[in-house]
Amino acid sequence: MKITPGTKTNQMRVAFLNLKTLNAILGAVAGLFPCAAPCVELPKAPLPGPVPGLRIETRAYPAHKATEWQFRLGADRDGSRVLHENLKSADFEVAFPKDATVTLHWNRGSHSEASDFEPKTDVLELGKPVELESFGGRSSDGVLPYFNLTGGGGGLVFALGWTGDWKASFERVAEGRVRVRAGLKRSRFRLAPGEEVRLPSVLVQEYAGDWMDGQNRFRRWMLEHATPRNHPPMTLMPVEAGVHGMFRFNDTSEEKLVRLAEDVASLGLPLDTYHLDAGWNPGGFPLGQGNPGADPARFPAGLEPVGKAVRGSGMRFLAWFEPERAMRGTWLEREHPDWLLIPSGTPEKLRYQERDGFRLLDLGNPAARQWAVESVSEEVTRSGLSFYRQDFNLYPAYFWHTDEKPDEVGLREIRHINGLYDFLDELARRHPALILDNCAAGGRRLDFEMMRRCIVLWRSDSTWGAKSFPQNVQGMTHGLSHWLPLHGLGAAATDDMALRSGMGACAGFSINYRNPKAVSALLAHLERYMKVRPVFAGDFYPLTPHTVSVEGWIGWQFHRPETGESVVQVFRGAQAAGESVRVNLRGLDPSKRYAWEDWDGGGGTRTGAEWMAGVEIRLSEKPGSAVWVLREAR
Repeated sequence: MKITPGTKTNQMRVAFLNLKTLNAILGAVAGLFPCAAPCVELPKAPLPGPVPGLRIETRAYPAHKATEWQFRLGADRDGSRVLHENLKSADFEVAFPKDATVTLHWNRGSHSEASDFEPKTDVLELGKPVELESFGGRSSDGVLPYFNLTGGGGGLVFALGWTGDWKASFERVAEGRVRVRAGLKRSRFRLAPGEEVRLPSVLVQEYAGDWMDGQNRFRRWMLEHATPRNHPPMTLMPVEAGVHGMFRFNDTSEEKLVRLAEDVASLGLPLDTYHLDAGWNPGGFPLGQGNPGADPARFPAGLEPVGKAVRGSGMRFLAWFEPERAMRGTWLEREHPDWLLIPSGTPEKLRYQERDGFRLLDLGNPAARQWAVESVSEEVTRSGLSFYRQDFNLYPAYFWHTDEKPDEVGLREIRHINGLYDFLDELARRHPALILDNCAAGGRRLDFEMMRRCIVLWRSDSTWGAKSFPQNVQGMTHGLSHWLPLHGLGAAATDDMALRSGMGACAGFSINYRNPKAVSALLAHLERYMKVRPVFAGDFYPLTPHTVSVEGWIGWQFHRPETGESVVQVFRGAQAAGESVRVNLRGLDPSKRYAWEDWDGGGGTRTGAEWMAGVEIRLSEKPGSAVWVLREAR
């Protein structure tokens, strides 16, 4: 397989190694890159190769210079039950110019820490592989499954689509040559007769230019091909009223929520969604997980009256669920213990999962999965939900591994992740307008297979209330925006720092909606934010290095080339030296003039060349924030 260079300076090419793994047959897709068709699917029958029962599905994206493939593995037709070990979904070499320095760009994942989504770089050295992997069974816990190899005037973006555990290595094996290997973290299993499973998806994307050109090319691919298609992007991403700025999780009730929906509607705020998070189920959060339905004491008619009030107020209704977790003593454990997995071998910091009675609903079990589909689907219909939020507050690897047989290593995980996709896809089939939101204790399931099914409205459990706020929130926007075009936060307060730090393609506001001062401040913010919100789905450029230090400055630019609009944000830490920072904007037309508006007063026009040559942003206050909006001067 060869990727045709985009320019003469980009001499990178890809050649798959003929290894005795799944990838030995990848030569069959060698012609896909120049293919003019938007989608190519190979024959359904198993392809000839070293692994019986194997077939490959591929898609070409010529406009993005990208291709995607996925292996499906079936039990051997003769019933011999072949043992599959150390399966990889990718094992290939990338060739750069021999004198090129090759750098790997990657990001931390979400781990409920201030450093969540921090960008990282490694210069690849001969014989010293960089090895990266997920943690605990969720795809973006610890490390994001997105990577950018760059050098010699171009590069290759590489991404894994798998919502469980994975591992990857990047090794410089010769001058200008880098070997990429990635796939399941653990695999040694035999499939049951007649069984077929999907394995991790892989995307590779060529680009010419510097590494940020590659990042933005990938963001555009994500927006077009790894985003739910049932609504336009800005309709997928809500601007929401969160109820938990006024009510704790377990203190909600039908009366409180109906009244609040009516009160919010009367304020005239441009909010389109009403967000109910955890705690409405019997037993509350977290001990009630595994008790389906709403708490009859607080919601005697279920969530239906709340949904009716929300729709009557002109908003969409978003409600939280966590179907994959059950706690000791709940309905699921009493009635269907055979559907539940228990944890073992957890490290000391995670021992609470064993001590507190965590259980995992095994979505690899067809009966358990069917119950989950029916239970959730019934609630979606009854409550009139527009958004379904799926949380996942456990580390499933320690459940999948419990009592694992020697010839079933990794199989329980594979079946669970296949079942997860089937569950979500069936919800989408039954409710075509329903928007699925993927939480997972923050952003711990952000691989592209999950993102093409779900949006993400909550990036990390290290957010509001953390000691590192607001630096942590600013750092998350800076880091995650390298890869994902649709995300954001909002605010739980209405000062400028809180409101500006949480801006993105979506926003949720958990404030006191009965406080006139807070409402007035939010209205003033929304009147400006709503005008620029679509810009956050455009290209992204970091203007400063990433930092979560109170001694630092951090800034970025979002830009929409098709409209000529940019949003520039810069923040000064509470102990940052100096009163200004110089930034060089990107993506502008050097010959055009751009008018700019400073949200704190002032403005003017400059040419694109002047903006890109560097401008100084001055903030006398610390901490301080600046928002500049640029538009082409017509």
